[in-house]
Amino acid sequence: MDVLETIKARRSARSFADQRLEPHIVEAIEEAILHSPSASNAQESHFVIVQDEMQIRHIKRFAQGLSGQPAAVVVLCSNHQEALARGGADSADTLRFINLGVAASAIMLTAQSLGASSCPVRSFHAPSIAAITGLPEEVKPELLISLGYADKPPRPKMSKPPKEMISFERYGN
Repeated sequence: MDVLETIKARRSARSFADQRLEPHIVEAIEEAILHSPSASNAQESHFVIVQDEMQIRHIKRFAQGLSGQPAAVVVLCSNHQEALARGGADSADTLRFINLGVAASAIMLTAQSLGASSCPVRSFHAPSIAAITGLPEEVKPELLISLGYADKPPRPKMSKPPKEMISFERYGN
């Protein structure tokens, strides 16, 4: 699948088939993470890929936004101290979140391109997720991405008209 077709096809899945992810998909997601760019090349993010069914069950207890029975959950984490040391104040305050957004997109588009589905989740109890995944104190979970094979088709995308979203040269043009 080419990039634009993958972008057009990706939708959040909240219900998954009872099936483990194929190893090549997990390997591709690892590659996507490793090759995802980071501002100032700070590389302050950390990612925990959870595939153990019991650990996913524990995570779900503290992640009200995590729906269905995903085959895997990626915990996207940031480290404020490392961002500051490696990329400066701008990285620590803002860019680390942009870096995670870029990586999240790479993860979800990689999964989609290989036939798996995903859903980003921000509603969770961060201290509990940190404890479950063994994060050190300075590393904070910022986003979860559930992964698996959707067991129902996603609802269609409803987009605003292009003129309401895109301007050329000046706002409103």
